[in-house]
Amino acid sequence: MIMHEFVSRGATIRYRRAGAGRPLLFLDSEESHGESGPFLDALAENFDVIAPDHPGFGASDTPDWFKGVGDIVYFYLDFMRALDLKGVHLAGASLGGWIAAEIAVRDSSSLASVHLLAPMGARLKGTPFGEIFMWTPEENLRNRFHDEALVGRLLARLRARTHEEATAYLRDRYATARLGWHPRLYNPELQRWLHRVDKPLQLLWGDEDKVVPLALANVWREAIPGARLSTFERCGHLPHVERATDVAGMITSFAREVAP
Repeated sequence: MIMHEFVSRGATIRYRRAGAGRPLLFLDSEESHGESGPFLDALAENFDVIAPDHPGFGASDTPDWFKGVGDIVYFYLDFMRALDLKGVHLAGASLGGWIAAEIAVRDSSSLASVHLLAPMGARLKGTPFGEIFMWTPEENLRNRFHDEALVGRLLARLRARTHEEATAYLRDRYATARLGWHPRLYNPELQRWLHRVDKPLQLLWGDEDKVVPLALANVWREAIPGARLSTFERCGHLPHVERATDVAGMITSFAREVAP
């Protein structure tokens, strides 16, 4: 995928783009550990895929206006307008799913469908989120993935990381805390307005998710009539990493069904 730059109010936001067809904007999780490539490549076989590094994350700047999830949401609304994106298939994983839902609640006029992969953002009393801010880096890896071979590979990379890579990791963790420390990983205002999502919505979840437990899918299904849930067995919090081809295929099929 080719890296591009978008300047917004003095901040440079970087995004990757590849493929052709209807636009698909993918908002990645707060931590996919650089493993989203195969998933994005699979999507690019059928879509014009646009995958930004969120403001404050990855290779993007941390703008002065980066204060909360709402700021990122309005940034993406401006971003879609500036790139003249219409009929967008909007997909997001974890934190990116939370942001995608907030976008759909505020303004869905440019959207064709919404695809949420184990999204943060909504709370179910008695079902806590994983303690992502308390876990060590190794615990964080083990609790995000089910695939032991993948965990082993990422642990080896973690132990061999450079000072620059460690600094980048801490920067992403700080940005995540800035958005989701309190309330912890959800927005009570979002939950009150989920009924405003008026585009076809797909939920995709790993059945062994230790970060956003599968039980939370019920909150979304009850709030958004017609939301369709698909689960993946023996899969953790990031199904687009552990089951890249399967998830890309399901997103493609749903998008074609609802917006041929």
